[in-house]
Amino acid sequence: MTALGMATRAFFGAAGWCLVVALLGHLDRRRAARAVGRTPVPLPSGRHRVYAYLGAAVLPVYVLHQPVVVAVAYFVVGWNAPIPVEYAAIVLISLALTLSVYELLVRHTRVTRFLRGMRVNTPDRPPRPGTSPRSRCQ
Repeated sequence: MTALGMATRAFFGAAGWCLVVALLGHLDRRRAARAVGRTPVPLPSGRHRVYAYLGAAVLPVYVLHQPVVVAVAYFVVGWNAPIPVEYAAIVLISLALTLSVYELLVRHTRVTRFLRGMRVNTPDRPPRPGTSPRSRCQ
């Protein structure tokens, strides 16, 4: 709890947040380029759908992953296995559970989409019948 230790932890935390903001800003460049009228380089056919799915899932998956990782790790650390095996198990099981929770409980439910900060109509989810494409952007 020295001043140097506290300053180091504060800078480390600030650096982490700056990295997250930089990554999100970099990922949003494609949308900004479209908004100004510039057309970005077209993506190969299947990648566009993957990017649209993952782009809509960023915030909910970020919020959901922490409790899932903690719960999985609670059970896995008691195993009698080498650390790399436990680590791989935690990563793979928590990834599968987080994406499953997102897909089953968040993505297809209007209330949970709102509670997780997602738009109701996104590129990976078609608009409801009777709504115009302009109402999706507002």
